Amino acid sequence: MLKFKINKYLDLRLENGKTNIYINNELFMHCKYLILNIPSGKNEISKVINSIDEAAEIFDCSMEFQNDNITSISPEAQFWGHCSNLQAWYENNYNTNLLHSNLAFPLLKKLSDAGDRMAKNVIKDEIAKRFEGGHLNSVNFLLENNYFNYLNKEEQECLFNQSSTKLTENICHLLELLLEDPLIYYWKITLILDIISLLTLKYNNNYFFQIIENLPEEIQGRFVKKAIFYLNYKEFKDSKIPYGRFFIFFEKFLNFIYKSYPQFYKSFELLSSGFMDASLSLDDKLSYGTVLF
Repeated sequence: MLKFKINKYLDLRLENGKTNIYINNELFMHCKYLILNIPSGKNEISKVINSIDEAAEIFDCSMEFQNDNITSISPEAQFWGHCSNLQAWYENNYNTNLLHSNLAFPLLKKLSDAGDRMAKNVIKDEIAKRFEGGHLNSVNFLLENNYFNYLNKEEQECLFNQSSTKLTENICHLLELLLEDPLIYYWKITLILDIISLLTLKYNNNYFFQIIENLPEEIQGRFVKKAIFYLNYKEFKDSKIPYGRFFIFFEKFLNFIYKSYPQFYKSFELLSSGFMDASLSLDDKLSYGTVLF
């Protein structure tokens, strides 16, 4: 067995012809693909590529070389290639541009849990960078994988306050496009509602109201209808949001709608009538909510 130690937390081992990554002597994952050999010098790296994600996209490999491209590389050569890449990543202070994000973020997460101080600092910076970028896929990735738990309460509040304007603008711009035909773009609208709900309920933010207020008037009504149905039928068991917190928010949200959109009384009557009973899935209920009013 070959073994290469990166630091006291991280090492690689060639076992049964496969390169495995270990963190604190526990198997982390098996390295399936070798994208690029990263030179160890910082100046050289900046001249080669901006990020491994970018390289994967350019070369259309995305962590997945075809089998015939790697069969000619011996397991030992692949092992030392992986060692070189992770050594360069470590020497460049865990620069996430040097590894595919599918590997860099889980590694940082695990190293942080193991007590690696540098990883703890880097993961906080990367969370802030991606959230401040305001791209919905990145925000959803951070939420789904509970990355905000790596920030303390004060850091969370600071980040959300600094980034709320840009994220709200991005969401509003996208909603203007999607709500032109909400049936076609149903899944994207639902993703936005998922993101807004988690930011509002799990991290005590005010995104629902900010977004409604920043949408053009002709769009507000369409979004409010979708939000009513979404919140009325959505369950947050997997997100571990206390029911009491959701109930308080939903009551506040409904009071806001009652006052701001009295024309939607029929929507509330339909919900309370039991027209959409338990035999319908959440997807069906939200789809109905697009066309019934």
